[in-house]
Amino acid sequence: MRTSLHDVWGCARGPIRKLAPEVRLLAGSAVFGGCMVSSAATASGVGCAGGIAATWLLACRPPGRVVGATLLLGLALLLPYFLLLPLIPGSSGAVADRWFEALMVPWTILMRGLCGMLVCVATVTTLTASDLREALLRLPVPTLVSVILLQIVHQTATLFYETRRVAAAMAVRGASAGGRTAWRVLFSLPQVWLPRVILRAERVGAAMELRGYCEVTPRFQQRTPLRVRDVVALGAALGALGLAISVRVLVTP
Repeated sequence: MRTSLHDVWGCARGPIRKLAPEVRLLAGSAVFGGCMVSSAATASGVGCAGGIAATWLLACRPPGRVVGATLLLGLALLLPYFLLLPLIPGSSGAVADRWFEALMVPWTILMRGLCGMLVCVATVTTLTASDLREALLRLPVPTLVSVILLQIVHQTATLFYETRRVAAAMAVRGASAGGRTAWRVLFSLPQVWLPRVILRAERVGAAMELRGYCEVTPRFQQRTPLRVRDVVALGAALGALGLAISVRVLVTP
């Protein structure tokens, strides 16, 4: 995924961007829950999860390159689970039933994983870093959790850039040429990259302690009441979650 992490945040152009930050976060969480609740063993469950994820993507309208990169990453991470299919034990029934039962395990991981990744990335594209901070402060989230989460978001992008710089420096020095050299670089990479990550984490922790992150409660500048479109969007997201639960309960495989 060559897209910059800073460019992913807030790059969506859909109507969800017009909602309040906390509503975007809550609606995305409800849609994510609907995808996770849906059953992968029935056609109605698969259709429900796919429809909820597709509707959320259309409402957020993230860039196509972000959606494509997310799909490729999800397939690369989740498709190898099908290689474990012969090792998954099945029930003591017919051969076809045993294979179908074993197939449901990686298929459920693939369906829920892809839908969850797409929903999460689409939600991220509707929020900037300041929107995320405002949403967390307006929601009943513990202060320490909000601060740690915001620091993770900020430092992840920094570590990503640092990793790219290390990789570029190694490529300039011939790390990408020759199989033996590449293997030597691969085994020596933790000695270069990991100490830099640990040092940065210690510096961030010291800076947070110096600024009194655990003692002072952060405040947002202005709190605006929810508008009609915020209530409608949040109700629709909760309705999608309720629909997924109903399909899961009423439709049995």
